[in-house]
Amino acid sequence: MGAGMIERFYAKNLIGFETLDLTLKPGLIAITGPSGSGKSVFMGSLLALFGLSDVQAEVSEVVLHHSDLLDLGSFETDEPDTIIRAVKREKVRYFLNDLTISKRRLKEMVSVLVRHIAQRSNNELSSELLLQLLDAMAMRHDANFVKELEAYQTMYDSYQEKRQKLEAMRADEKRVKELIEFAEFEIAKIDEIAPKPGEDEELMVIKRKLSKKEKITEAIAKASRIFDAEDDVLEALALIESDTILFNEAMNMLRSEFERAEEMVGELEEVDVEQVLNRIEALASLKRRYGSIEEALAYRDEKLKELEYYRNIDHELGDLEREVETLYLSLRQSAEAIRAKRRAVADRVADFINGYLAELRMAELQFLFADKPLDRLGIDRVNIDLQGSSIETLSGGEFNRIRLALLLCKSELAGGEGILLIDEIDANVSGDESIAIAKLLKRLSKNYQIIAISHQPHLSAAANQHIFVTKEGGQSVAKVLSDKERVMEIARMIAGEKGMKEATGLAQNILKEFAV
Repeated sequence: MGAGMIERFYAKNLIGFETLDLTLKPGLIAITGPSGSGKSVFMGSLLALFGLSDVQAEVSEVVLHHSDLLDLGSFETDEPDTIIRAVKREKVRYFLNDLTISKRRLKEMVSVLVRHIAQRSNNELSSELLLQLLDAMAMRHDANFVKELEAYQTMYDSYQEKRQKLEAMRADEKRVKELIEFAEFEIAKIDEIAPKPGEDEELMVIKRKLSKKEKITEAIAKASRIFDAEDDVLEALALIESDTILFNEAMNMLRSEFERAEEMVGELEEVDVEQVLNRIEALASLKRRYGSIEEALAYRDEKLKELEYYRNIDHELGDLEREVETLYLSLRQSAEAIRAKRRAVADRVADFINGYLAELRMAELQFLFADKPLDRLGIDRVNIDLQGSSIETLSGGEFNRIRLALLLCKSELAGGEGILLIDEIDANVSGDESIAIAKLLKRLSKNYQIIAISHQPHLSAAANQHIFVTKEGGQSVAKVLSDKERVMEIARMIAGEKGMKEATGLAQNILKEFAV
């Protein structure tokens, strides 16, 4: 079971429970116990760790083993196990492999692995699921169908993108005069200042020099007195027979530096200080608005492109309208071809499902096709007809059995694996129907880890693991039953507390039947 399974479930200070700490097996897991013992609280806490319910435990955790279906991204670790934890104090916090994660993101991430099948949910009977079954069968009979479907969906994505662009362009067309004026205004504001890259830095250097101009002049005047003693120094060096080369080089270098400084001061005399300061302020106003001169110029380029677009919008609008229309016609043609192939295999898929429905003591179904506006799945809306009965009129038991048949069909045709959390799928059914449900869930559990609340003995007997929830000293407790304990629990489910002894033989026979 490489897709992933729950290996451990832990909860502390859960409503009614002091502590839950269970190691779970692959396959089918039954949860049973008297009414009010805490089975729904148990399941709710498990669902909460996948973002499917509200967290009630102070601390809860699941360990997922070999969760290959999960794309963990930045939550990936080198460990084979994935750990999801929820901590409830003033507020609830979720952790994935010890990193904080939002409930919404967690729910999205695990949705590929974990599915909750509540007592009545139309998700498993949706048109989308039925189309998936038809497509899976079509792929079996036509190797090119998957490429055809992918090409259609790629084309549809392009169509949607261009259609949204067209709608935006039409909205722009209605206010194109206003948009042109705005773009021209934005461009003019920048052109009025006409900034150059790096200009602000150059001006700041000039400003710093201007602020030191007087001090530089005074300092050079004072320091130039050194040249008055130059001849005296040379004479002294000659008398002591010392080399004068270094001194001459130093004096020449000093004279050169002072001359350069005097030239700079002379150039600064010609600078208009007020003009420099005004220019710095103008550039600063641009930087306050756009961040930098480079960003202001980039914004100007962007507005120039927009201006060109607005001035040519009529031409571009016509081109895009023709492109969208051509794409739509191609999509429609492709959708018609996909529809034909779906309808061609509809009877085969119905026969597949009806094989399971026969085991579940149910009438045969057939697919009903209807048109719908073109979308990413095509132009087909699919429903189910059960010899005149619609989905809405089904009893809870009938509804659940159809769901199970569709899940089995999907698993067989399209593949499927992961974790199924099921609330009382065997509710409101007869004994024969309960047996059939148990057998088919057992078959489905070859691909899925299935955790199911049950009040029927057959599902419990079919399970690979049996968890019993009961009350002890006012507290709910859950434990994995031994083989002997399973016999007694199944006997209780058959005959109640008072008839348990008489029903143990029947319980043993049911267990033997499902052990085969």
